[in-house]
Amino acid sequence: MGGNTVSKVGMPQPAGIFAVIYVPDFYLQAVLRMETQALHGHPVALIDATAQNPTILQLTHAAREVGVSPGMTVTQAMARCAKILIKARSAAQEQATNAALLDCAWAFSPTVEATDDGVCTLDLKGHRVGRDSVEPWYEQFGAKILDCLLRLRLAGQIGIAENPLLAWHAARAARPCRVVKDAREFLKTLPIDSIEPTAEIRLILKKWGIHTLGQFLALGKNALADRLGTESLELFDRASANATRPLRLANPSAVYEEAMEFEHEVETAEALMFVLHRFVEQLSLRLELVYLVADEMTLRLALADGDKYERALKIPAPTRKIEMLFGMLQTHLETLRTEQPIVGVHLTLRPCRPANQQLELFESDLRDPNRFYETLARLIALVGHDRVGTPVVEASHRPDAFHIQPIDLTHRRPLLKRQRTAALQNLSDFAKRPGLRQSSAALESPQRGLCLRRFRPPLRAVLYSRIVQKAGPWHLSGHWWDHQRWSRVEWDVTTEDEHLYRIFQRGGETFVEALYD
Repeated sequence: MGGNTVSKVGMPQPAGIFAVIYVPDFYLQAVLRMETQALHGHPVALIDATAQNPTILQLTHAAREVGVSPGMTVTQAMARCAKILIKARSAAQEQATNAALLDCAWAFSPTVEATDDGVCTLDLKGHRVGRDSVEPWYEQFGAKILDCLLRLRLAGQIGIAENPLLAWHAARAARPCRVVKDAREFLKTLPIDSIEPTAEIRLILKKWGIHTLGQFLALGKNALADRLGTESLELFDRASANATRPLRLANPSAVYEEAMEFEHEVETAEALMFVLHRFVEQLSLRLELVYLVADEMTLRLALADGDKYERALKIPAPTRKIEMLFGMLQTHLETLRTEQPIVGVHLTLRPCRPANQQLELFESDLRDPNRFYETLARLIALVGHDRVGTPVVEASHRPDAFHIQPIDLTHRRPLLKRQRTAALQNLSDFAKRPGLRQSSAALESPQRGLCLRRFRPPLRAVLYSRIVQKAGPWHLSGHWWDHQRWSRVEWDVTTEDEHLYRIFQRGGETFVEALYD
């Protein structure tokens, strides 16, 4: 296996080691990944619905056992097996499955190439070989990758060898993991179809009695070029697999998404929630593999009339917990009513790094911000958006003028810091005042005015005691230029029982607004 170097643990180590992850029947697995597990043991065949004459592209082992084979038409397949399920390729699901495959690869190596659909290559440079032997360590390494693929609901094969092409051959021949120690012995037994010759060359080689790569390589490079042309040179290089190449590195995705188009219109929440739960499980696992969390979810629904519904759900405390993410979706969908049935669903998570922030000494945080916001969402669903939030005083002289704005705790700490700074400055200015008596008595007996205890809503005025003194009237009005026009007349009155009230008239009626204490 090429030149050898000596590792720090004293074991000989190949100069280059690569692993290839290969997902057989990738297009079919991409479609079945979000289906129930029972469907994997059922006869299922995949077609390209956009083709003019769709034929079977890939199929499950159960479908092969009943006589269905690639290239058959749908009619021929159903004649062989009446219970066979026909699925159509989905570009969206294939894209999401490729992204999931790359996330699995990045969990084991930072140097990853997206070689093809369902195929990625890893450079294992820097991985330590075990003390006992090379092969057991790599087999254990391959078993970990296969276990990760199963968690992503994918069945894969792993090949490990000294260059990417040899590892690719090993992955396609693996059951399910193959470590190549002797390249010559490994290659000579592989079938000729493993180098994917054209149908014409395959027929010629069959007539010559060439069935394995060993037989093909024994013909010699020059002899093959003379008889089969320059096309055979590429096949010879592919069969010999003795050259390495640099990997075309893949970049991590900016979003994590799953999508599905339904074969039948969905009108109940149960079917939609089943799919979304699968989406959340897979997306959460992918985030875990690359040590990220999500700070926003976007739900898109495709409706039967061609219309689309979209809603972005902000995650207050970024997380990848399945129960939390699914709970937010469930809360939102409990009140969602669409005019048309749903024919497709798309879920996107925006990744971010986990936030590590230390609170100050007298500062506290919500115990569980996500559950707090989930409770707010349920309250909003019950009473409406305009009745839940933070009251904010409006810039108006109209009494009790305020509006409700959504609760946002993200800017809470900077606000507290500004308030603390202002308070310390005021205290410093107060201490510098000339003639200030530094006595506790002055602090214990501060000068106070009257307290105003307001009634909300104001009380309708009923005369129980005679008014002995009054101040006013004060005429107040505002917003005369728009539909929020208002006006009122106020008085402060003292009654015979020595109580001081604030009263006002509006629309010909008198109300008690407050009591002075």
